[in-house]
Amino acid sequence: MRVADLMTGPLVTIGHDATVADAWSIIRSRQVRHLPVLDSDRRLIGMVTDHDLRLVILGRCLEEEPDRLARTLGHLRVNEIMTWAVVTVRPDADIREAARIMHDHKLGALPVADAGRVVGIVTATDVIRAVVG
Repeated sequence: MRVADLMTGPLVTIGHDATVADAWSIIRSRQVRHLPVLDSDRRLIGMVTDHDLRLVILGRCLEEEPDRLARTLGHLRVNEIMTWAVVTVRPDADIREAARIMHDHKLGALPVADAGRVVGIVTATDVIRAVVG
């Protein structure tokens, strides 16, 4: 089975200059846990997860005065907290290859890229679903 057959869709992404508040809003409203981060040319440059956002938000809650928290999160940008070194997989890759990459790098999701453009995402849940049937 190919990765393209398992990709989660529609793909939900975020721009690198979006705020942490924007990212949190997207993750909550779209019920996703991983957001590929795109540059202004729509190329994949990073990933931000619900875990990343929770850590940042909790950290800011502990550091900031309550009345300043919303303003702080409204100014903090995704590219300040995202993971920059993104591991990807090709759409034509076998699902076992994707599973191996996810295992080796301890990833919960793997962006699917074709010619430098993100075309989908495959998650650990997708891989398990494929194996279980």
